[in-house]
Amino acid sequence: MESKRICDGFADPMTRSIIRDSTRVTGNISGPGDLALDGELQGDISISGLLVIGEKGSVQGKVTAGNMILAGRVLGSVRVEVGIEIRSSGRMKGDVVCAKIAIAEGAFLEGGIYTHEGKTLAPDYFTEKRKDLQGRSGTKP
Repeated sequence: MESKRICDGFADPMTRSIIRDSTRVTGNISGPGDLALDGELQGDISISGLLVIGEKGSVQGKVTAGNMILAGRVLGSVRVEVGIEIRSSGRMKGDVVCAKIAIAEGAFLEGGIYTHEGKTLAPDYFTEKRKDLQGRSGTKP
């Protein structure tokens, strides 16, 4: 990915939705803005903005987002309009469809990575060097 990180484009903290780590949701979530998920979701999620799944966050279902940062867990397919960043604590089982992908050393991804046209996409790999991004939950990007 370019030198600008996905989290640099996160919306104003006052306008994003947050699901805390003590919350479990069964069902589908959708919305036009950004979402920070530190809780558990069993169901599908569709967010047009930035989806941040924090270290304590998990999704078991289909994920659709404008951009995504994964520091937690996803079990299911992911479709991201622009870019996805999988942090070193991120764990995912399922296929990814996106325009750009960056995977940190130590992250786990079991599945294919494809462009929106169905072609295989090679990821960029990175080492988390910014101290403020290491071990940080999705609620404070």
